[in-house]
Amino acid sequence: MIQTGKLAPERLVGQQISLEESIEALMAMDRFQSIGATVINRF
Repeated sequence: MIQTGKLAPERLVGQQISLEESIEALMAMDRFQSIGATVINRF
């Protein structure tokens, strides 16, 4: 489905953050400030 373009997983990602930023993001999870999944992609 991804190859045919029927599914676009990148639309599920709301934010890409570093491991350093993840601490603050975890503490703010109860405030629901972002749309989509937050992905840690920089270590």
